[in-house]
Amino acid sequence: MRPSGAADSSPDESPAARDARRYTAEITGRAQALAQVMPPTWVFCHVTAAVLWGLPVPLRLLRPAVERNRDQSIVPPRGLDVGILAPGRAPRRVGIRGYELSPRLATVRTVKGMPVTSPATTWAMLAAQLTVDELVALGDAIVFIPRRQGMKRGTPDDALGTVAHLASAAHAPLRRHAVKLRQALALVRVGSASAAETRVRLGCVRGGLPEPTLDFDVFALDGTAIGFTEFAHEEFRVLTEYEGDHHRVDRAQWQRDVEKHAACVDAGWEVLRLTAADAYPRVEPAVERIRRALIRGGWRPDPERRIGS
Repeated sequence: MRPSGAADSSPDESPAARDARRYTAEITGRAQALAQVMPPTWVFCHVTAAVLWGLPVPLRLLRPAVERNRDQSIVPPRGLDVGILAPGRAPRRVGIRGYELSPRLATVRTVKGMPVTSPATTWAMLAAQLTVDELVALGDAIVFIPRRQGMKRGTPDDALGTVAHLASAAHAPLRRHAVKLRQALALVRVGSASAAETRVRLGCVRGGLPEPTLDFDVFALDGTAIGFTEFAHEEFRVLTEYEGDHHRVDRAQWQRDVEKHAACVDAGWEVLRLTAADAYPRVEPAVERIRRALIRGGWRPDPERRIGS
């Protein structure tokens, strides 16, 4: 549960998450150093741009940017992704991978004083390297509207981009991997705050469960704000939350969770608390837990549908 007035929690402390933060910090630091000396026509793109926007980049794409291939030690790291708008020629320098970018397909913005391809452009650029589900997670992160304070909602202007921006990028003429991008676009939703939440949501939909309401405000019977949670199946009075290790190791967070979940139960909700063990390496355990809770709440599944079908 994300309680009203609470600050964002620290990320999950799993080894993979620690590696991702380490690689992200390394890529960011190298980009900031290069930005001080690179020509004004250069722009960060692809994986480097995604990192600078704070988007969820799979670990398999972060590691090669920083480390040598473990099986081929003579192969240097991929380095930073740097492009230049045509007719300029792709940059060449040790420690970077250069690209020639089409002005029709690339929009450039600024992040912390650095020129970077826009979130929607970056999303489309990565279609060659990401699966459909990973593109959905990236798209969800772009359109996510953060809370301004507590229960106060933001506006689309607070997001990195909109569904319309993604659609424009996906449908641009001569866009490579357009079919994959359009498949992902159809599954992008506003309200998913993490790649893990996206993973669980997609698992539920493919498992034949009703699609949940995302980023849902929860109130007590007397109208008092309890907080906001990841998923809600309102009709069946089921709330689902995905919790990282900080919910377990942070004593204050743990106490807030206990109080908030008790308040939700008093308000007539069943609260499911999911962890990485429910969603990785397979998402079916999370889907099955939600399925059982929905049935307890009165939902009746389609007998023709099975988990993963």
